[in-house]
Amino acid sequence: MKKSHSNWKKLLTAVSFLSLLFLVQEAQAEAQQYHKGGFYGTVDVSKIINADDSGIRVNLGSGVLQDGEIDYDGNFGAAVAVGYENSFCYKKKPLYLRVEAELFGGNVHRKGIDFGTRHADLDDTVQLRAMFINALLGLKDTRHTRWWLGAGVGYAQIQFPDASYATPCGCLKAVTYDGVAFQVKFLAERQISSHAALFAQAGYMRLPGCRTYLIPSVEYSDLNLTNLSLGVRTYF
Repeated sequence: MKKSHSNWKKLLTAVSFLSLLFLVQEAQAEAQQYHKGGFYGTVDVSKIINADDSGIRVNLGSGVLQDGEIDYDGNFGAAVAVGYENSFCYKKKPLYLRVEAELFGGNVHRKGIDFGTRHADLDDTVQLRAMFINALLGLKDTRHTRWWLGAGVGYAQIQFPDASYATPCGCLKAVTYDGVAFQVKFLAERQISSHAALFAQAGYMRLPGCRTYLIPSVEYSDLNLTNLSLGVRTYF
């Protein structure tokens, strides 16, 4: 019940944030000339409002498997990106596109782990790093605001601290692994000058899982993150 209440609270936070993105007055609907095209850089900070996976599986050997669940709590993250914006004519209307390289870093709090009725408090931190190549499509321009939808694929590294004390098998040892990751994001920008804008972003990331091979082995599932970000973009 407590976890369900927490999920509803996170959902309400996300909906409230997205609602703010859509609050653009009708008086702002006139087109405005922006600095469009060329190279840009961004910096943003994010709050990870939800972090979860589909659990872990411990192989104790001789066909004995034990499934568990990790309870996460989102912390904070930050990202920097450099990219290029260009426009094309499509059906006599401009189509705005961006391609960028993004470096993300953050962490999540690992509160505890459950194996059936057995629970252990962990209270440690999982470190996250990722590099993405993103493509973004301009959805709409209003007088002071621009709307974008993007997706990216990249490579991520996850570092789990040692928690071998938490289970009788001592199998939750420190592990670092990497693999393919992807993300989607939706953002709105508020122009503050001809060369700069502030933006708010809602995003989703899926970071890779892994499997250790020494018995007892541990299989970690993919880690899912939902985050809200605020940042600044400037054109070079």
